[in-house]
Amino acid sequence: MKDDKKKGVKIVADVLDIIGGKWRGQILARLCDKPMRFNELKADLGRITSSTLTKELRYLEEIKIIERKVISTSPVAVEYSLTEHGSSIKTFMSLVIEWGTKHREVVFRGVV
Repeated sequence: MKDDKKKGVKIVADVLDIIGGKWRGQILARLCDKPMRFNELKADLGRITSSTLTKELRYLEEIKIIERKVISTSPVAVEYSLTEHGSSIKTFMSLVIEWGTKHREVVFRGVV
């Protein structure tokens, strides 16, 4: 039983590493809606720097959550989307939104 609990704690830590931090969850939430180009993501996220966005996108691509597609336009564009595996995060994100809404109601007494 203890090993199962340790494994569960490790899995939670892994998930929080993927969606945690200032930007990854926000990037994934946007890509749940539709594929986006780099500049669209950057504009939508607001204060993120290009280098930080690039770093986060590379990480998410490395762990097979998103994929990068080069579109041969002039100038060349790059579009990011969830992989088939990454698309499974949509259910999780919906649950996070649902829980977060309820949590805000408790903490802020109905002010959402």
